[in-house]
This record gives sequence, structure tokens and C-alpha cells, in this order.
Amino acid sequence: MKSSQRAHYAQRIERALQRLQQAVASGDTPNLADLAAAAALSEYHFHRVFRCMTGETVGEATTRIRLGQAVQRLAGPDALRDATDASGYATPQSFARALKQQSGATPGELQAQPERRDAVRDALARPDTGDADMAPPLRIDIVSFEPLRLLAVRNVGDYRELNMGYGLVFERVCAQLAPEAIQGIYGIPHDDPRVVEPASCRFDCALDVGSLGQPDDTLQELHLANGDHARLPHQGDYDAIHAAIDALYDWAIAHDRPIADRPLFIHYLDDPEQVPVEQLRAFAYLPLADD
Repeated sequence: MKSSQRAHYAQRIERALQRLQQAVASGDTPNLADLAAAAALSEYHFHRVFRCMTGETVGEATTRIRLGQAVQRLAGPDALRDATDASGYATPQSFARALKQQSGATPGELQAQPERRDAVRDALARPDTGDADMAPPLRIDIVSFEPLRLLAVRNVGDYRELNMGYGLVFERVCAQLAPEAIQGIYGIPHDDPRVVEPASCRFDCALDVGSLGQPDDTLQELHLANGDHARLPHQGDYDAIHAAIDALYDWAIAHDRPIADRPLFIHYLDDPEQVPVEQLRAFAYLPLADD
């Protein structure tokens, strides 16, 4: 019997969690590329699959694991200081607040109750997946289309400031073609702004011009492959679509649809300069692999 995609991705994320625990235990800073490699996933899919499977970001998981390993230090005469140093928090007060929030226990209580200390340590070693098995109550369709050729500009920076990237791609394309040649506006996010520092987020601002126009020192030519895609409709502020994209990964995993090793992309239907923000429409597409 074919194993489910949830079990398939659970095994991959388990390998990443083990690598993360090893890194924290040795005092290393976890590297996103290393964790993605351990999970045999591309970086642009890894952080979203990780969140879907664990309910937390890699940064949140690192904090939780570090806190759990610090709990083991709550024994001995200088236990609070040792545990604080191991936790990564600056002061015993901040460590105590974090521990209370995560476990409901204070350092003093865990010092006095070794069995409870062990239980808290074990609980913090694993993510609380909560309702991870619940499929999102959203309208997601399976669609297929012909390959798309795009001309694009790579924008590096805060996703909330993509107007500069789109301004540049429109400028460069319209230097070659009439505006009527533009058939669609697309975006390809390569990073999750909740995980990667905003200043380092990569995003391809792209225009569909069919077979017209040529790449140059600013424009790059991109191709979106055909095949099945999970499509999520979005209405409202375009900045909010990045959080909603998690639903596509939840859906694919819950419905046993393998994710293709290609970036997701967004098709913007409206111009923010001409349409009120609450009426903006877009589709997010997650490429699916063959079963």
C-alpha cells in the first residue's frame, strides 16, 4: 500500500528535527539549508512544510528545543544560572517567563520536582502538532495550464515593498513592448517572510508577455511548467497572501498529493493602484508532482 503524503513528509521533517536537536545540543546555529537537505526538500518548500507538520517555524522550534535542553540543568547549587545560560535567554527572569509560558511551570517548581522536570524536558523536545491533521476549510481547486514564459526582475527585500520591483519590470518590459502586450502579472516568492529576514527575502516580479520581448541585463526569462497545481483564491491585501499560502501545503499533505520540486507562484488579477485593497484578487498556485 502506498504510504500517505503525511507519513512521507513526517519522516522527512523528523530527520530535520533530529538535525536541529543535534545542532542545538552542540551549541551551533541551525542552518536552514542544512535542515532542508536533511529533509530532502528544497528550501522554498521546506520552511512551509515544516510549519504545516509541526505548527511552528524553525526559529520557534529552535527556541523550544533549547529551552527543553536547558531544563536538564535545573539541578545543583547554581542551577538557575546554568539553565539560563543554556537556554539562550539573557536573564534568569526572561528564562523563567519563557519556561512558564511554554510549560506552565517555574524553574523553582522543576528544581523541587525531578519527575515533573523530566516530563517538561520530554514535552519540549517534541513539537505540539495540535490540529495538524485537520484540512483547512478553504476552496482549493486542482487546475492545469499550458507552460508560461515570463520576463522578470529579481527583488531582494521586504515583500511589503515590492512596488519597486514591479515598477522596474514594467519599465524594462515597456521599453521593448507596448503595454497591451502584457497578458498577466505574476510573482514567485522564494522565501517565507516569517522565517527569513525581510531585507533578504527574494521575490521574482514577473510579467507574462507570451513569446515577445527579450531578457537583458535586468530582465530574466522564466518558465512556469505545465501540470497540475493546487490553486487557492485570495481576496484582499496582497501582503496577507503569504500567510494564507500555508493552506495549500496543508491541503496537499492532507489529500496525499506530492509537492513538485518547483516554487509556488502567485497570479495577481488586479492593480493595487487602481483597485481598493479589500477588492484585490489573486490566485496562489502550488505545483503538484505525479503520484
